[in-house]
Amino acid sequence: MRGDVMQWVGRLVAAVFGLGVLALLAAVVLLIRQAEGVPPWPILLGLVGLVALILLAGACLALISIAVSARRGVDALQRLGGTLPVAAVEPEAAPPMQGPFTPTGLAAAPVRAVRPGRGLVAKR
Repeated sequence: MRGDVMQWVGRLVAAVFGLGVLALLAAVVLLIRQAEGVPPWPILLGLVGLVALILLAGACLALISIAVSARRGVDALQRLGGTLPVAAVEPEAAPPMQGPFTPTGLAAAPVRAVRPGRGLVAKR
């Protein structure tokens, strides 16, 4: 149901974007017809308004897309979680930590040999 709501919200954003573009174009045409000659300000402001509409509609549609993707991921994880047997979900006892930064791990690390003929590239 929520996916359907998100699709309708996306369609609503597209409709508002279309109406905004039509209203902006109508306002620019009206200002140009009333002026003597071709004024640059209504054209410039019309282009700036069009860019703002495109950016706002793109941001809204991107957020809706992220919400739909997240909802699908949650649904998939819930389906996956319901199909696993209970024994596989229970945590097992972890062995003691033997990472590379423990004292025994650092002592057991091999020492790199220095290659002959290698030195600084530049000196100050």
